[in-house]
Amino acid sequence: MEDQQLNDLKAQFNEALPEDYIELLRFTDGLTLKSGLIIYSSQNIFERNETLEVRTYAPNYLAIGDDSGGRSILIPFHGMGVYLVDQGSLDPRDMKKISQSLNSWLLDGLEFSNS
Repeated sequence: MEDQQLNDLKAQFNEALPEDYIELLRFTDGLTLKSGLIIYSSQNIFERNETLEVRTYAPNYLAIGDDSGGRSILIPFHGMGVYLVDQGSLDPRDMKKISQSLNSWLLDGLEFSNS
C-alpha cells in the first residue's frame, strides 16, 4: 500500500488507523481464505464500515473483515484485541474476543471458533 493510499484511508475515517492494521495492509491489501474469512482491502474497508454502520453502533472499532457468514471481525482504533460479532448487533457488549492482538491472530493463522 502506498503512503498516499494510506493517507486517503486515514482521512476517510477521520481517525488514526491501528499500527498493526497498517502493517497488515502494507503486507497484503486484503485477502480471502478458503474458510470464507475475508480481510477487507483498502478499497473496500471504508464502504464496508459505512454499510454496516460501525461508526454508529461500535464507534471505537474498525471492521477489518468478516467470516462470510454474517459476523464481522473488528479491532479497536485504540487498544488491543480482535473481536468477532454478529453483523446484526455490532454492540461491543456482544463482541467475542478471539485474540489479544491482530499480530497474535495473524501468527495463530487467523483462527476463530465457529460457535
